[in-house]
Amino acid sequence: MTRCLLVAAFLAAVLASGAEAHFGTGKLGYRSTITGIDPRMPGLKFSILYGDDQVELKNHSGKTVIIKGYSGEPYLRFAPSGIYVNINSPAGYLNQDRYARVQVPKSASATAKPKWEELAGGNVWAWHDHRIHYMNPIAPPVVKDAPRKPHHIFDWKVPATDGGKKFFIAGSLDYKPPPKSSFPLGLVISLATLVGVGLIGLFALRRVLLRSLR
Repeated sequence: MTRCLLVAAFLAAVLASGAEAHFGTGKLGYRSTITGIDPRMPGLKFSILYGDDQVELKNHSGKTVIIKGYSGEPYLRFAPSGIYVNINSPAGYLNQDRYARVQVPKSASATAKPKWEELAGGNVWAWHDHRIHYMNPIAPPVVKDAPRKPHHIFDWKVPATDGGKKFFIAGSLDYKPPPKSSFPLGLVISLATLVGVGLIGLFALRRVLLRSLR
């Protein structure tokens, strides 16, 4: 048991140092929450990972779900045969950096014909989404002015379709002052697990995008 705890703590320290800039695990205080699915879609379960960084979908609907990119283009496809990314969507490239500080290839545009590449089998995937977090490493004015008070930052929506039917994932980004004390052990173990799983997904997406550019 002690060995498992030490390994978990080690992974949290190693992985967080390399992933903090993207997953925001060091920015405790910002939290995105899902407030609803409009309209409700049976068989779809959404959750937020890493506080304000990723949206996870478990698709048990048996239908094809399309997550839209930042200009309304098809970005991700959850199909019965697996999970796919449209490599012509700018979102896949912009999502490689938490603040979209990347160069998008000319082949990727909102008006380009979708080109789907398989990411994984199954029906569960999580993706980074700029719409659910604050797009600036500098805190918003309301937080800077009162960092020890809770604040509502903004409401957000992520558009999608389920079997061709439009719906929105609706949510809220809020700030709660992080505790001044150090992390509890349970949270360290949770971060180790979540960051590890998230990195696998991020690296898988990067492999697909790089392969498409060759």
